[in-house]
Amino acid sequence: MLKAVLFRSERRFDAFEKRLRASGVDITVLDFDTPDWLRYDFGGTDIVIYFPEFTYTSNHPQSLYRVHDNLMHIHRLHPHLRMFPDPNTIPYYSDKYRQYLFLQGRGLPYPETYALSSEASIDFIVQRLGFPLVIKNRYGAGGDYVFRANAMADLLHLYRMSQLDLFRFGAISHFLRMLTSRVFYYHLIRERRMAYPFFSPPLLAQKFVPHDRDIKTVVGDGRVVEAHWRGKADERMWKVNIDGGGIGEWSYVPAEVIDLSERLARELNATWLNIDIIQSGGRYLITEFSPVWHHYAYKEKPSFVYKDDYNIDVPLEIALDLERIIVDSLVRSASASSPR
Repeated sequence: MLKAVLFRSERRFDAFEKRLRASGVDITVLDFDTPDWLRYDFGGTDIVIYFPEFTYTSNHPQSLYRVHDNLMHIHRLHPHLRMFPDPNTIPYYSDKYRQYLFLQGRGLPYPETYALSSEASIDFIVQRLGFPLVIKNRYGAGGDYVFRANAMADLLHLYRMSQLDLFRFGAISHFLRMLTSRVFYYHLIRERRMAYPFFSPPLLAQKFVPHDRDIKTVVGDGRVVEAHWRGKADERMWKVNIDGGGIGEWSYVPAEVIDLSERLARELNATWLNIDIIQSGGRYLITEFSPVWHHYAYKEKPSFVYKDDYNIDVPLEIALDLERIIVDSLVRSASASSPR
């Protein structure tokens, strides 16, 4: 019998536990919030699963320390383990600067991007990209902490905030706007924690690519198993994240998108990977990638669109059941290598 360690998490813990038990896997539950996990012997374990939550707001530099530190500690000591999230992609998880370095180094297509690493870099970036341009905080998820700079004043304000230059009227205005944000009070009241108010260097300046939609793909075991377009709910939107109001559409996925997604997974040697892609000038460009993603269940939201020309082989009833596809993949891999 395969053995798994399932770490407690705020979301999806029950669903992962149910799927592991249905697969005949012996489960041990551990909790990163107690010290017992450090004394646990993973030597006889086959599978480790932890569905991460941002400990603080997603832009906090240490919001994923349980993944970056704890899971990677286990992986280094026990490299035989099949794990979710995938250890090969954890170093890039929610770190846009590391993703930028990887994409650039491997010659993968992405929107023209530069690191705001110094005051001297600003004039060069403006000459190359012009306005408007997109400014991304190093850390963040779900479209949060991504800004559009329409003029030099916007760019300088964001850059100086990343340098902790807070003794300016612009910084005061930023904090006052934060106090009027619904997200600020969501975290303050529901989670009883304050949203992290600072930026983290280096910010990334990216060419603004006008688009009405982008496409999100999921690669599992070397092939695209699910993909959907994300579109604007109204013309005032310039970001299309579904959690921010975008509309999901499951329709024809171009071969170029499939090939690019699978190429990135090969370059990362990633078992599971979630990728955001936009189209510009007839090319498809990678904007972000992650080892972890959130999906709504099949036909969960009435605003979603499902078209007959959707051409990914895996049925959506399976592909949108995140726990099922992850556990089934880990079980297949662990079974194939298990000496028992």
